[in-house]
Amino acid sequence: YGYGVALLNDCKYGYSTLANSMCLTLLRSPKAPDENCDMGNHSFRYAVYPHKGAFDESDVLQEAYKFNVPLVSVPIDYSAVQAGLSDVMAGLSLSGAPNVVLDTVKMAEDSPSCLVVRMYEAHGGHARASLATRLNVTAAEKTNILEEKIEALKVVPPTASSKGCKSIDIRFKPFEIITVKLVVKQ
Repeated sequence: YGYGVALLNDCKYGYSTLANSMCLTLLRSPKAPDENCDMGNHSFRYAVYPHKGAFDESDVLQEAYKFNVPLVSVPIDYSAVQAGLSDVMAGLSLSGAPNVVLDTVKMAEDSPSCLVVRMYEAHGGHARASLATRLNVTAAEKTNILEEKIEALKVVPPTASSKGCKSIDIRFKPFEIITVKLVVKQ
C-alpha cells in the first residue's frame, strides 16, 4: 500500500496483470484478416515506473506523456508568428482537477480568430476544472469533436486573485473528452 508500478510504452496496447505479474504483449501476428499483419522488424520503447500513492494520486500520466512526447527544440521565426497567438501555451492553464489533462491546443477549423482546446478526464471520475487564460477571450463554447457548438460557456472576467486571467469552469464526467472553442479578439 502507498505505492505502485506503471508499465509505460510508446506504441503497444496489449497489457495484462495477474497477482504480482504485469505483461506487455509485443506482437500478435494474427493470420486473418491480414496474413502479413505484424510481420517484419519492429521497434518500441518501454519503461517500468515506480510511483508513490495510488494511481489516481500519482504522476503516472505526466510521466507517460514525457515518455511518449519527448521535448523537441524547434527554431521559430518570430516575425512569421501571428501577433497575439505566439504565446498561446503561456496564456492557458488548467487547474482544480489533477485528473483532467489539457491535451490539444490548435486553431479552429472554421475561424482563424478562434482557438480550440481539448481536454479529457483520465482517471474515471467526475471533475470540475478551471481553464484560465491571459488571452483576450470574448466568448467560449463547448463543441463536439467536429467543433460544432453544443452550448455557450461563461467566461468569468479577471479578478484580483486571478492574476489578470479570465476563466471558464468546466465539469467532466468519467473519461469524458471536452472540446472548447475560444473566440480570441486580437
